[in-house]
Amino acid sequence: MKKKTISIISIAIIVCSLLVFAVSCKDTSQPVTTYNIWLDVSDDNTVVCSQKVDVVNNYGAPIEELKFNVYANAFDRQKPLPCAQEEQGDFYPEGISYGEFSLKSVYGDIKEYDFDFESNILSVPLNAPLQVNEKISVDMQYTLTLPHTNGRYGFNEKGISLTGFYPMLCAYVDGEWYHDEYSPIGDPYFSDVANYEVTFNLPSGWEYVSSGKSKHSEQNGETIVTASAKDIRDFALILSPSLAKSVSKFDGVEISYLGEKTDTLAYAQKALEVYGKLFGKYAYDTLAIADVPFVAGGMEYGALCVINASLGGATYEEVVAHEIAHQWWYGAVGSNNLTDAWQDEGLTSYATYLYFVSVGNVEYSSLMLSDAYSQFHRFIDIQNSVGESAKGVLGGKLTEFPSNYYYTNITYNKSLIMWKYMQDMLGKDTLLKALQEYYTTYKSAIATSDDLYACLDNASPDASKLMKNWIANT
Repeated sequence: MKKKTISIISIAIIVCSLLVFAVSCKDTSQPVTTYNIWLDVSDDNTVVCSQKVDVVNNYGAPIEELKFNVYANAFDRQKPLPCAQEEQGDFYPEGISYGEFSLKSVYGDIKEYDFDFESNILSVPLNAPLQVNEKISVDMQYTLTLPHTNGRYGFNEKGISLTGFYPMLCAYVDGEWYHDEYSPIGDPYFSDVANYEVTFNLPSGWEYVSSGKSKHSEQNGETIVTASAKDIRDFALILSPSLAKSVSKFDGVEISYLGEKTDTLAYAQKALEVYGKLFGKYAYDTLAIADVPFVAGGMEYGALCVINASLGGATYEEVVAHEIAHQWWYGAVGSNNLTDAWQDEGLTSYATYLYFVSVGNVEYSSLMLSDAYSQFHRFIDIQNSVGESAKGVLGGKLTEFPSNYYYTNITYNKSLIMWKYMQDMLGKDTLLKALQEYYTTYKSAIATSDDLYACLDNASPDASKLMKNWIANT
């Protein structure tokens, strides 16, 4: 597979001035990168896109190059399938389907640009170093051909999932743009927070939910929607020709639901109330939930959750509560899920356990723990039977997990057991004190494991040693 290098084409994006919105930073001392994206959604499952990114250097040192993750490129027919082998049938219910990311142009105050097809990375060297607190604008045009999948990205009989669809600025970690290959196991997305203005046409008779607040206008007989969101980890949009939309309000948060269940909004309100009391007030003014065909239980995005529509009963409530907990651990407080997935997934699983305790369903919270113990011990037995490491170190690159089964037992089951152990050793109130500090201190940031350890030690001296033993225990 060849590396694709594309020359600069100087094309101006012609956009109606009514669609251009100014986005102010949340805090002038903490400037935030802003995305303005315009989408033309067609009925043949292609999307024509224009994107303007105002990159603000709030990274503490001059920057000579920008790097963007092009997650949509992972669905190209020349790439390995973006799903684990064991889930291929559920991922592609109508047979394997491919997508295409076609980059047309990139321009701005830049030297050149280079799209590395193999790594899915778009590199943009700048004409001059971007100094601290300075801003540079980069414009790009591209077309998406959507795959037919029950995965995160693509289309199926219920509609279109536009998640991870746009070139996203890589997270800046330890003085460099951090990225890794697209992993079919775990969650491959990793980014800093940003502000978004996304404008799209809504096909006639369709409904949608998206990250952020939205407003509608009519232009040339077409419904145009603009969604605005601040300080979110990523932007997601779900559109459907058949699902109904309902909206409620809770504690100043607008909750939108796209789906066919009757209890989802009530579950969402309970989750916001429970986690707000346990960890700190919800960080956003909107929350969107969409029930769609999905290969996994659910998935989290910036102020938006996708839920597997086939789930029901307490399992459905658990997944809703789990994905909403991710708005605290992943959304507000970021961490490097490409190397330390336990840091947000394990904590989210523990938060879900606390949700059921808080709403009075102690039987289900106990079931969550007993399932985690039994599945993890079965995993140990299987590992021992084939002469492999019995317990596994928490952490490690997503791309190095041998299977979803291994990833689930380490990242979810062992992590939940660890967090319950920490509660038993420190006391629930002390542990919550640490997590409240963790949430308050690292909201809108990317927290390292050392940051988490420091909050634990602040609540109870040397508490982190207990967790480190679990992290390193093989």
